[in-house]
Amino acid sequence: MAGLGALTLLSAGCATIPEEQCASVDWHRLGVEDGRAGFSAARIVRHREACAGVGVVPDVAAWEAGRSLGLADYCVLGNAIENGLARNAYEGVCADARFGRAYDAARRLGEARFDIERVDDELAWRERELATDRKLSDKRRAELRAEIRNLERQRDRARDDRRDAEINLDRVRLELGI
Repeated sequence: MAGLGALTLLSAGCATIPEEQCASVDWHRLGVEDGRAGFSAARIVRHREACAGVGVVPDVAAWEAGRSLGLADYCVLGNAIENGLARNAYEGVCADARFGRAYDAARRLGEARFDIERVDDELAWRERELATDRKLSDKRRAELRAEIRNLERQRDRARDDRRDAEINLDRVRLELGI
């Protein structure tokens, strides 16, 4: 099981499988993990490329059978909400169109939350510079104040977007019974 965890961690990088592990991969188990992660069928191509250098060809049938099992775990509506809020990618792998709808609504809220955090960070940085750097020129102080006003407007818009996204997600949850 520890080896499988290592494979899952490596899947985020360029090579999906280290070449030295290709010969011992349990393709069915890897398919289950790939399905649970929401990877599309195109993922097997990346595995094939990762193992080509050592002459290992994936067992596509075993991988796909495992992936189908993993997708059954992945494609639950609550997971759509969780992945959308986390801003994880969705590769359109779930047959139930409600998953995509729930994911899109949650992703919109996740993006709005992220935008607020980003703007708050930028705003705090500029406010801190303005408050602590006593050597700022008048021109730079004026620039910072203008940037702060602009960021405050961006934050207000982002908060409006978040509120709209929350309302939309609540409506989608209600409609889908989530």
